[in-house]
Amino acid sequence: MPLPVLEPGWTHGLEPVIGPSMRTALRWGSEHTGLPIILVAAIAMVVSWRAFKRSLRFVIEVVVAVALLAVATRLGWITW
Repeated sequence: MPLPVLEPGWTHGLEPVIGPSMRTALRWGSEHTGLPIILVAAIAMVVSWRAFKRSLRFVIEVVVAVALLAVATRLGWITW
């Protein structure tokens, strides 16, 4: 089964919204670094994935902290 990202039309209507700006940014990066556009796109994907993972961890930590504070407040251990 082929990856949906590799099939034509995988953006499902998002191309008018993110397509032109993303293409422009990748083209600009390629022209200013001298690297092929596919390499610039691959680097952008890796960096964005790492940033997403870090932000997801941070969001989970904040949610757990808020939940613990809410439970402690509800049990009367903490008063505000």
